[in-house]
Amino acid sequence: MISLSIKLIRTESSMPESSSSVLFTKARCLMIGGFLGAGKTTVIGQIARHLVELGLTVGLITNDQAGGFVATCLLRSRGFATGEIAGGCFCCRFDGLMDTTRKLDGESKPDVIIAKPVGSCTVLVATVTYPLRRIYGDAFTIAPLSVLLDPIRARRIFGLDGGASFSSKVQYVFKKQLAEADLIVIHKRDLSSSDQTAELRPVLARDFPKACILAASTRHKLGLDDWFGHLLDCEQSERHALMTLD
Repeated sequence: MISLSIKLIRTESSMPESSSSVLFTKARCLMIGGFLGAGKTTVIGQIARHLVELGLTVGLITNDQAGGFVATCLLRSRGFATGEIAGGCFCCRFDGLMDTTRKLDGESKPDVIIAKPVGSCTVLVATVTYPLRRIYGDAFTIAPLSVLLDPIRARRIFGLDGGASFSSKVQYVFKKQLAEADLIVIHKRDLSSSDQTAELRPVLARDFPKACILAASTRHKLGLDDWFGHLLDCEQSERHALMTLD
């Protein structure tokens, strides 16, 4: 079993005034999922900077089918301790994920670990966050699972806009990811009008009633405080790990 230290991070007197409520007693795991092109790497960099400003130490884990990928290089160039899982997604490389977590813990003792799964992964709850909570609950707290959504692609998939249709496989993966989300984040909200975002919200709420629907733009720093507040203050819901999508 992985051995991670239980963390009493720091006292309020040693923390910035704005972060006095951030007192984790265990390492916190954030998982940021979403389909290809949803902006996960950009978002993870923004979240990491926000956490550093709160006085927290951050470790990042990226995931792809091949090694040496751009996301890892980009995040490392910004000064973040970053590990990567190559040769398969988190759902089939759980042991590799824990090995990388152990390595980061040994190098930088992160207060928060942010994990970015490959864009085609669809079973993060059953294969990652559920085992983390059940097996390693003495070392981690698990933030709500966030799934980023590109509003332009989403409006086409849900029939709100015309244009070339996506294959049935793409639509399945896209919707399957949303089905297990605790937080569905309409990202890049600056790319669609407020009316278009408002039209998309009830469609998502109808099809994925257990998720909280948020909207954010990393580029323009809109809606980030609300989302980041969920990530820091809330725990992942204990829904059944085996989820299906009709």
